[in-house]
Amino acid sequence: MAHVVVIGAGLGGLPAAYELRHLLPKSDTVTLISNEPNFTFIPGLIQIALDLKPIDHVQLDLVPLAHRHGLNLILGAVTALDPDRRQVTVKDQTLDYDYVLIATGASLAFDLIPGLGPHGGYTQSVCTPSHALAAREAWLKFLDQPSGPLVVGAAPGAGCFGPAYEFVLMAEHELRKRGLRDQVEIVYITAEPYVGHLGVSGVKNAREYTADLMEQRGVKVIDNAVIQTVTPDAVLLADGQRIPFGYSMILPAFRGVEFIRQVPGLADEKGFIPILPTQRHPEFAHIYTVGVSIKLAQPDVTPVPIGMPKSGQMTEAMATAAAHNIAVDLGAIKAPQIIPTLDALCFAEFGDTGIAYIAAPVIPDPATGKRRSSYAMRGPWIVWAKAAFEEYFMIKMRQGVGMPWFEKLGLRTLFGLRLLKSVPPDPSKLAST
Repeated sequence: MAHVVVIGAGLGGLPAAYELRHLLPKSDTVTLISNEPNFTFIPGLIQIALDLKPIDHVQLDLVPLAHRHGLNLILGAVTALDPDRRQVTVKDQTLDYDYVLIATGASLAFDLIPGLGPHGGYTQSVCTPSHALAAREAWLKFLDQPSGPLVVGAAPGAGCFGPAYEFVLMAEHELRKRGLRDQVEIVYITAEPYVGHLGVSGVKNAREYTADLMEQRGVKVIDNAVIQTVTPDAVLLADGQRIPFGYSMILPAFRGVEFIRQVPGLADEKGFIPILPTQRHPEFAHIYTVGVSIKLAQPDVTPVPIGMPKSGQMTEAMATAAAHNIAVDLGAIKAPQIIPTLDALCFAEFGDTGIAYIAAPVIPDPATGKRRSSYAMRGPWIVWAKAAFEEYFMIKMRQGVGMPWFEKLGLRTLFGLRLLKSVPPDPSKLAST
């Protein structure tokens, strides 16, 4: 009887646990560890912060889900991982495992910039449920009495830029609806080399569509920005610019979570875990990692360092591959191992319109510098598509479903995305990412 532990119950962890439960025999145990009592659809937190929907619309209670779908749930934070003994410690108990799948997400590096973040700083965040609720409270006060410009952005080292664009343009849309737009200057500050880069260069139409929309909405853009410090009412840049604000939401850089950083040889200096294309650790064969926790190098050399985006859709594909490959390792299924293609799709909602960014794959071919396909599409249908996908994903999580065949078929048919493929026959191609 095997024991597989999944650490993290987010966009990667919960689908991975479901996939494992479907693939492994009932005699095997799948333990899901979460430091939060709820599953949260993280992309929906922007609407929470802007008071467009209640928090329970994007959350599910993990206790009944785990009971219904045969998962052993432990609520608590992991404090230690011992790869040599194959043990993980959470709360006051230590668990032995045969395989562990790490899907923790990242730690938020607010401390790299004085004054950044909601914990002792002066800016808001949409990275966690508690941050989104605090951002909503501050947003409602700002709407009641706008006290200065709205400043939104992403710090140096950030790799996830989509939420910043969504926040600034959805906030602008809300200000217009409320008749407040003329009272509020809006500034977007980013480490990106140009507006619409989003951590992925060379996406056809992405720069033009995004820049055009920012100009239409009257949003001032400061790119290649190095945020040096934040005071109670201003963002100070390294080039001497002082950007005042009445409300500010700035995304931080990410790093690996603390228990990962404490394990010798597990991660790099920032706490991100190297993987083979199969999602397995190159040194610890019983450790698999998915999502934001993985080490994924940014191929672009930019004036201000930025990270590489790891979208929710990419994370789900990684989770599916990792669960499949663990089941193959355990002999539960007879099949070749599979790897995620890292094809990426991002639906970005901007109020009454939106942009879909597609990069297939997100990392271009190192030999040619090209992707199989990369382009952006714009229109109000993006808003409807994102809302529909959110509802679909929440239904999947209620029903205990990972990534069904029709989801893979739909993404391939509509957008040309091939999420998974079999391992190449040549073992030498399984080099570390």
